[in-house]
Amino acid sequence: MHGLLKAIMWVLIIFVAVTLPAYIWSTLDRESYENILLKSVSPLSQKSRDSLMQ
Repeated sequence: MHGLLKAIMWVLIIFVAVTLPAYIWSTLDRESYENILLKSVSPLSQKSRDSLMQ
């Protein structure tokens, strides 16, 4: 039982370590965060998104 709790704790620590900085960044500087997300998509998806926005 102790091993299971330790494994769950490590999974939670890793999950928080990955998601918390992204959440804080998106809260503090929304425009910069959205620009990074848009640049990380493939150009085809970005072109289709731009055409939908127009």
